[in-house]
Amino acid sequence: MVEARRQWKLGLLAAALSIVTYGSAMLAYRYGAMAQLTALRETSVLFGTALAMSFLGEHMTARRWLAALVIVAGAILLQAG
Repeated sequence: MVEARRQWKLGLLAAALSIVTYGSAMLAYRYGAMAQLTALRETSVLFGTALAMSFLGEHMTARRWLAALVIVAGAILLQAG
């Protein structure tokens, strides 16, 4: 709880950025091609995984590699359609 009180500004910034990014995605969905935007949004999971491996020392298991391949395959299929 003490750490949360010291980091409240960073938490507020993260919350504001979260709202802005979600709003931007909804606006893009309204005016853009839905399949391409969805594929782009889903690839963010892959970037999060890469960052977790690089900076947090997370290990990729076979299950995680399979999930990443499914995401990539889905993004490719959405782009092709």
